[in-house]
Amino acid sequence: MEDVSERSYERLTPEDLEEIAAVALRTLAAIFDRAPVAGLYRDRLLLLALAQGGALHYLDGVNGLKDIDVWAFFAAGPARRFPHRKRWCVDFGPSRFGRHPADLGYRGRRLDLMGRSIAIAPGEPPQQAVRHWLAMRSRSPVELRKKPMFSLFPQAFFGERLN
Repeated sequence: MEDVSERSYERLTPEDLEEIAAVALRTLAAIFDRAPVAGLYRDRLLLLALAQGGALHYLDGVNGLKDIDVWAFFAAGPARRFPHRKRWCVDFGPSRFGRHPADLGYRGRRLDLMGRSIAIAPGEPPQQAVRHWLAMRSRSPVELRKKPMFSLFPQAFFGERLN
């Protein structure tokens, strides 16, 4: 019988974060192939981060996992910004986290992928560029810094708390 619940209280492990990163990277590869503006950023990925409720659950084990929110940060540069209001939803697939009852047609929890192109200074580490963006006063950074964020990619910064 499939586990259907509003939230999963199973703990997230570093291995789970690796699988989340893999799903997000596969999703981005498919997006680059079919979305012309996003495709401009194919070689500009700075960092993937677990955010919002999933990151809080990874930290405290109490919040529960409703869905999985991943943010992709890209180096700004192309004439057109990465489509920042776009959210791509994919199926994380069967796992011990079950499925949310509203996510009909999914076999597992929904993974929401959002992206943003951000400024990065020459030689600046990607996680520092994300921290500078998070310090901004615009709506997305203000909301995101209310909960922890953890780096998923690149591997050199895997698991590092960003805020």
